[in-house]
Amino acid sequence: MIKESKIALHEHKHGREMVDWILLLLMVTFAAAMVQSATGFGFGLISVPAFLIVMNSVVAIQLVIIITLGMSCVHWPTLRGVAPGHLLKWLSLGCTFGFPLGIVVYAKFDIDTIKMTVALLIILISVINGWHLLSKETGRRQPDRQPHGPGTLMGVGVASGLMASSLAMPGPAVMLYLSRTGLDKNEIRATILTFFLFSYGGALLLQATLIGIGTQTWINALVLTPAALGGVVVGHLLSKKINQQLFEGLVLLILLLTGFFMLVSL
Repeated sequence: MIKESKIALHEHKHGREMVDWILLLLMVTFAAAMVQSATGFGFGLISVPAFLIVMNSVVAIQLVIIITLGMSCVHWPTLRGVAPGHLLKWLSLGCTFGFPLGIVVYAKFDIDTIKMTVALLIILISVINGWHLLSKETGRRQPDRQPHGPGTLMGVGVASGLMASSLAMPGPAVMLYLSRTGLDKNEIRATILTFFLFSYGGALLLQATLIGIGTQTWINALVLTPAALGGVVVGHLLSKKINQQLFEGLVLLILLLTGFFMLVSL
């Protein structure tokens, strides 16, 4: 009788932990999707570290890839005519060469190495973006008005493809490049969200064929996708009402705190 009671208590605690785990992932998914809908990127930067902490498994990266690809499919019909075609062509070509490198990284690194890499990358990107934001505010930095040539675009694409298939984060490299091209906000947002359709699609294909994606991962993605779509709608509405600079500053602060928390939790 005592043994049965202990088993029942353990199962009850396990059930509560599962509910808390799912609720936390739903909240993170909603918030990350809201940020991406408002700014054009950020879902991977926010969700990957949070999912890694909660799930403590590199399967979290596959989960983010699936959800983000679904979000990109929703965005694409309204953005496909806005993004500059020549940028997408060379970025996508470079991304293709980066995909296999990312799969090697994903297959070889253990969970702690992945966590440390993500944390350091997020902190670095946050510092760089914070400096750009400060420079724009003080007028010290002016963006380049002409995009670079195919070689530069392909280099950015390779870095993005590597980060897509290994970390589910193709956005940072492309966003840092696009912020210097002089494109307007709508063009940047359209370019990066359209590019996500290719980068996450390729990453998912390679993950499924070379690594394998478990049934539970697909189920988790199905459960979390409605929260992502809800975040897309809310982010689109908030982007029209919230000061963009304040919003970017808050996102940077959240990312920095997340990166430091991941390092401390190792």
